[in-house]
Amino acid sequence: MVLSDSSNGDIGWKKWLIAGWAFMECLFFGGLLYGWGSIVFVLKDEGIYADLCPRTGNTSGSGNITHDVTFVPVKSQNETGNNTGYIVNSTDATLSPGSGAPAGGKDVICKPQDSNYALCFTIGSALFCLGCAVLGHVNYKYGTRVTRILSFLTFVAGTLMMAFISKEHPWLMFPGLSLMGIGGLPILVTNTQVSNLFSTGSSTFVGLLCGGFDMSSAVLLMVKLAYEGGFSRQYMFLLICGAHLLVLVSTFFFLPREFIPRPKVKVIEREVAENEEVGIKLIDKSANVEVNPPRATRPSLRSCMLKPMFVSHVLWLSILQVRFYYFVGSINQYLNRLFDEDKDEVSKFTNMCFTIMMGGLITSPMAGIVYDLVKKLCKDGKSQPYREVLPAALPLAVGSLLAVLLSVLVLIPSTGLLYLIFVVMTLFRSFLYSMAAAFLSAVFPSEYFGMLYGVMIVCGGVVGFLQFAFFKWSEMYAEGPLHANIFQLVLVTISFIHPLFLWITCSREEKKFKVN
Repeated sequence: MVLSDSSNGDIGWKKWLIAGWAFMECLFFGGLLYGWGSIVFVLKDEGIYADLCPRTGNTSGSGNITHDVTFVPVKSQNETGNNTGYIVNSTDATLSPGSGAPAGGKDVICKPQDSNYALCFTIGSALFCLGCAVLGHVNYKYGTRVTRILSFLTFVAGTLMMAFISKEHPWLMFPGLSLMGIGGLPILVTNTQVSNLFSTGSSTFVGLLCGGFDMSSAVLLMVKLAYEGGFSRQYMFLLICGAHLLVLVSTFFFLPREFIPRPKVKVIEREVAENEEVGIKLIDKSANVEVNPPRATRPSLRSCMLKPMFVSHVLWLSILQVRFYYFVGSINQYLNRLFDEDKDEVSKFTNMCFTIMMGGLITSPMAGIVYDLVKKLCKDGKSQPYREVLPAALPLAVGSLLAVLLSVLVLIPSTGLLYLIFVVMTLFRSFLYSMAAAFLSAVFPSEYFGMLYGVMIVCGGVVGFLQFAFFKWSEMYAEGPLHANIFQLVLVTISFIHPLFLWITCSREEKKFKVN
């Protein structure tokens, strides 16, 4: 039941099967990178990079003094709460001779070990974005099938490396996480075109796919829970690797070799002229379906990339994504600081965080639903930008508002706010990635989606390197990430420029048509 490159939305029940399979792929294999916090807990428990904790130097023969280590009080002398296995036996910040462990009635935050985990996620998320641009170009040039085959091989290589991380080969986590992320994102990108099979609610479907992509971070939570239940990390990643064979079903039997086109309908002359001016997609209002403009009037890829609305959209994504990446990449350190390295509490709230993140399945379509509802309110507009672009301003602004709220909440060092923080973060992520994809899908020609999405994500990846700078910044002060979080609060407010720009631009276009 392979869709031909000339298939349209009238394929009956088959489109629901294809849509369901697309959602399943995103749910189980799309965004495993974002479950990094769960795997950090497992890797720490296995002692990966524990040999870096701590660096030592001799002191007057009585023991070894520690460096790059922060000591925090434990709740009582009888609580271990120590996920690095250090021995606690005196009040001095010294190492017991021959033990390689810190002594004293205090627990330990190992900065070199945490720094390696933060660097791994920084590199992984950056290459995740770069890989999206590369595979987006492959998708544009060679179509869906070639892209998905390369994605499959990349994901398999990544999961195999994650399976075979050990104390002797800890470096495997760097290419493993990167390749697993790079191989997962094209699953979302290539399945977004399935929305073309639906004449209405296409933005809602894209939001649902993003919800599955968001919820896939829970797969690594399942790995953590299975590890705590007695299964090895290696076994679980080998299981994920084998299950990934399922994506080949859609690759060879559901999706076309090239792309799923939008339904072709008659294009009225006024819309063609407007498309030449604005460079966006066309719509037949009587049929209520999106259409591809004639190739002679279709804007070039370069012109789409240079449009101010695309540039501002990239800025919006880049700023908010670094806020999200920093939170996910430092969640383990954040919880350890709040709970004074109490391993049980950190484990409990790590599970809670990624369990709440599974709510992305519900919250991600919300952005698309809001987008589609506002479209209905604007459907009687005279100009195409007013009908198709302006509706995005509201959900984009909500995404920015949620980022501000998250940035304010993490400034308050209270364990009582953690549930609210996790809920806000889930909503924030849903609006961030749902609108990042839905806006491009609604505004620009479908054959450019892969390239435009890739360019947007790689720009976000470059800016994403700031997360490691924020992490190192937080190590410089006794207050931890306070200064970095204040700076990010100021930074995310800049993202409001994008929805404000869209509102001003579209309102001006509408006034021009009313005057004429």
